[in-house]
Amino acid sequence: MDRKAIAKALERAGLRPGLTVRTGSVTPDTYNLEKNEVRFVASTELPATVFDWDRYEFVQEVLRADGMVVPESGQVPLLDTHSRNTVDDVLGSVTDFQQCDVAGYPGRDCLSRFGSDERAKRAENKVAERHITDVSVGYEVLESYWIPEGEKQVIGDREYEGPVKVSTRWAIKELSLVPIGADRLAKVRAMVMAPDESIQRGEGMKKCPDCGKELEDGGCTCGYRADKSAGDNQRGQESTPAAPAPAVDVEKERAKAVTAERQRAKGIRDAVSVAGLDSERAEEMIDSGMSMDAARAEIFKGMKERNKAIGAGSGISVETDSRDKFRAAAGDGLALRAGIKIQKPAAGAREFRGRSMVEIVRECLEAAGVNTRGMSRRQVVGRALGGPSSSDFPLLMSQLAGKRLLAAYDEMPSTWRPFVDVVDAIDFKEIHGIKLSEAPDLMPLNEKGEYVTAKFSEKQERYRVSTKGRIINLTRVMIINDDLRAFVRIPKLLGNASVRMESDMVYSLLTGNPVMSDGLTLFHVDHGNVGTEADMDSDSLTKGRVAMRKQKGMGGSRLDIRPEFLLTPVVKETDSEVILRSTAMPSDNKSSGVHNPWANRLNPIAEPRLDDDDPNAWYMLASPGQAPVIEVAYLEGEEKPYIEEEIEFKSDSLGIKVRHDFGCGVTDHVGIFRNKP
Repeated sequence: MDRKAIAKALERAGLRPGLTVRTGSVTPDTYNLEKNEVRFVASTELPATVFDWDRYEFVQEVLRADGMVVPESGQVPLLDTHSRNTVDDVLGSVTDFQQCDVAGYPGRDCLSRFGSDERAKRAENKVAERHITDVSVGYEVLESYWIPEGEKQVIGDREYEGPVKVSTRWAIKELSLVPIGADRLAKVRAMVMAPDESIQRGEGMKKCPDCGKELEDGGCTCGYRADKSAGDNQRGQESTPAAPAPAVDVEKERAKAVTAERQRAKGIRDAVSVAGLDSERAEEMIDSGMSMDAARAEIFKGMKERNKAIGAGSGISVETDSRDKFRAAAGDGLALRAGIKIQKPAAGAREFRGRSMVEIVRECLEAAGVNTRGMSRRQVVGRALGGPSSSDFPLLMSQLAGKRLLAAYDEMPSTWRPFVDVVDAIDFKEIHGIKLSEAPDLMPLNEKGEYVTAKFSEKQERYRVSTKGRIINLTRVMIINDDLRAFVRIPKLLGNASVRMESDMVYSLLTGNPVMSDGLTLFHVDHGNVGTEADMDSDSLTKGRVAMRKQKGMGGSRLDIRPEFLLTPVVKETDSEVILRSTAMPSDNKSSGVHNPWANRLNPIAEPRLDDDDPNAWYMLASPGQAPVIEVAYLEGEEKPYIEEEIEFKSDSLGIKVRHDFGCGVTDHVGIFRNKP
């Protein structure tokens, strides 16, 4: 049966799209004659069969008691059997929703007050006399989890086993008195599967509506003819004795019909997605009752007209899942729209580039099996951000934020990288930067012809990796307003901030002059690595180089450390380049023919953070391969910020967390010289 037929049957049953009903009961001994009120159990967490508007079928649902959302007024109407056509259908009001426990299941009960009109009084008397014992709650699901068959999932403090829908947030709309609560659900199911008016006319029917037998050539042995009017069939039944009606397993037939409808809908959606056609076309095919074969023919026709299926000619293997193709195309399309350069966008990316965020949210929900037909922009965004979902939208936005953040991280300069040693950290415990002594001299073999074992002494400098981060929020307002550029500006700024954080920590080790394990500061006269020359010229550079080459190891041997970098404040950047790039000596008292011994001997680095400390100080550093001074550590080798996403239920937004695990520390003093006048 197609969706239109199901929708008509549901309307006849009193259900409107988005409204779900389930039965409850009167709480015994709570009727108050003087106040005309009684308490009802509106719902419990006992699984119940309900119609799922997203999956468009009956499913088992657990309605979490702690997820009830009550209107701001604190009141909903008490109706007569879910009838809402006139004000006379309102029998009273329902308030005071409280937590309760029913046979071991958490639930919510409520206080119902009856009106004073004749119809309400009649209903009240039937409740008071215990003729009516059942109620049915009408509600709208706001957040839910779907757990497939064979899977288990922990939600809140309980574990659920599929197939089951667990509704964690739901808005109560009304409560109805019903004659027989348990039978009402059966009645709704029967009405959904009952033939609609077109089937009563015999269009597409395979079984006789009178006796249930298979039709042959449009007729039945009981006298029914599909090509006759209802009146003619009634006359035929009068003249021809009806054969005994065989027993029909209604539940089995319903299950078969539902399964067939799901397979047809899924097949059409998958085919449309792979072909790269609009998802709305798939819903039109499904709603029209089009068969799978007819849908394929229509899809092939559309592909021929468009001449571009997602993945065609892109080198993507035909085995690639259509969901993966969608993610790749949508992700690259968002990136292109955000101004991120992509060398080879995925097939279909340029089509997504022109779509708004709301349109992409809708397609993500459709790809995850959520029917968004008829949903407003606000409802689509609310469904994507209002609760757990298998939609790809959070992942796509997280990837987009990650691309923008990492691009900004890579573009931001880090002047310290050439002269530090980078290592991996396996955890957040203290890291010991070990300073080994120089290797001892080679010695002849002893009298036994054995090699003498070398012994090293060591000192340890300590530091640790720490975590820093921020959370970016993509709000529903930003999505509805299609404010993509405002969103991607934030991860760009955080990418820049990550680089600044690293640089601040590294250069603070130089400007802060920390105390080392030997009790002396990094730059100290006893370490032989300080100078006080007034100018940065050939003479002062020579003194710094001599000091570094004369450094001794812990065993007393000369290390002969060669400086490789000249680190200066920005105000001395030009002076350092003149000294290091001139062929002839730049001093005023030297002729142009005098060779410059510093030409291309050191690599100049200028850093503005040094200006804030002392604009006249400069540094000479050795290669980290020879004598590392500063050690930088990233957790598990992840040298860039890490991105995680999570839906923020309390704020209707998508939270994207940026986390960076970074640490640095001084390991030795022999590979650096500071001149500070």
